[in-house]
Amino acid sequence: MIIDLHAHLGHYPFARTVCHDASGLLALMDRHGIDQAVVSSLNSVLYRHAHAGNEELISAVGAHTGRLIPLATVDPTYAGWEFDLELAVNRWKVRGLYLVPGYHPYRLNDANGRLALKRAVDCGLPVVIPQRLEDRRRRHWMDTTEDVKFEEVAEAARSLPDLKVLLLNWARLDARKIRSAGLAGRILIDLARLPVRLDPEVPVLIDGLGITAVGFGTD
Repeated sequence: MIIDLHAHLGHYPFARTVCHDASGLLALMDRHGIDQAVVSSLNSVLYRHAHAGNEELISAVGAHTGRLIPLATVDPTYAGWEFDLELAVNRWKVRGLYLVPGYHPYRLNDANGRLALKRAVDCGLPVVIPQRLEDRRRRHWMDTTEDVKFEEVAEAARSLPDLKVLLLNWARLDARKIRSAGLAGRILIDLARLPVRLDPEVPVLIDGLGITAVGFGTD
């Protein structure tokens, strides 16, 4: 079975998306032999109320729960987000918490970010964190969001020993720093940005963290 850890539904304001609905994503998965995909809402990233994008996502994947695995996006600076999270966990049975610090006005290591991470741990959910949504070299001029820094993830991991993390669209990760943060055995890194030809980053991470630390993701 092939599971894609990194898929989206919805629209992005700065570029056309290949698949914005479930039928299009499933057709693309079928074309490439992908059995299941972990899916988040692109709309939630820039909607004023991120939970509205979650509602759309759940509606879209409802008939395809065997193949599309939904994540809930939360903005911990938005009033009522904890109620939204409770709904997503208890009624929708989402499989992870998708966080986009920078696109939403917080950082992982400020009060809002720490609270979101703590709530994820309390709910028994992994936290899914993209380092970036788009290569900074071709971003629209209105997209000024900075990449998430690994030091923020490491600090969170040290303060929350039960935190589990899925990193999407990351590159230049150091297995030694990951281990020193106590993340060995509780981190999963997708392949979307990891070089496999010019730089042997994938085998180095596997050597340092084990084969279960790296997973398939297409972005």
